Amino acid sequence: MNDKIIKAVVPKAPLNHSLSSASIIAHTLYQKYEMKVPDYRQESYWRKMGLNISRQHLNNWGLKSTEYYFKPMYDRLKTKLLTQPVLHADETYYKVLESKTAKTYYWVFLSGRHDKHGITLYHHNPHRSGQVALDFLGAYAGFLHCDMWQAYQRLPEATLVGCWAHVRRKFFEAVPQNASDKSIAKQGWKYCTQMFRLEKEWEHLSNEERYQTRQEQLKQLMEDFFDWCRRQEISVLPGSKLGRAINYALKHQESFEHVLLDGRLELWPNVLSSRW
Repeated sequence: MNDKIIKAVVPKAPLNHSLSSASIIAHTLYQKYEMKVPDYRQESYWRKMGLNISRQHLNNWGLKSTEYYFKPMYDRLKTKLLTQPVLHADETYYKVLESKTAKTYYWVFLSGRHDKHGITLYHHNPHRSGQVALDFLGAYAGFLHCDMWQAYQRLPEATLVGCWAHVRRKFFEAVPQNASDKSIAKQGWKYCTQMFRLEKEWEHLSNEERYQTRQEQLKQLMEDFFDWCRRQEISVLPGSKLGRAINYALKHQESFEHVLLDGRLELWPNVLSSRW
């Protein structure tokens, strides 16, 4: 009888010259980014388990894994994203302790609500300038849902689709306390709310049906709203909340009306419900 020991093939280490296995790296990344457990707390946890891993190790694993494995995937997804006919974009600031600027920014770019295989990409940059949007989107020539931040207006080929949620919010914030239904700001808010109610009714329509229904109902409602804004503009103080709401709507009227161009477009960007 010839007994022999067969040694299993050792999986290739994800990082050379490292104690880490793929499962340990995945666990530490999950703890840090999903469960919000910082490196110093994970360091204490692993030492209690008998594994002497420092926070420097944990941080290095994250950086190297991102460089070796995640960045090629990110680049591939970005290439795919920029071929989509409809995109959404936004940005938000946060503070970093060790930073030369008071605020740094995370930008989010994602595919349209009706895309079968949705893609959401986050992009960090110390700035909120138009150069950031230009560097990421380049000559993208499709529809881009966004607020009317000037950064997106630098894009040479994209058709900007303005966010009606921003319009409605500005009128809502201009409504005085205990305002009657005759309040000008409340009337503006009601115009926007009516558009949102119609869109809610049409959300199960096909893209072609939604396009046609918008031409029949939403287009006229938008024309009435902008005509109403022009009439109110004469008598409203431009520096007031209401004045700024009216000016915002009229200044970017063309972009707000772009939602009528295609049934796949939205009154409010997808990022408002899914980004952060």
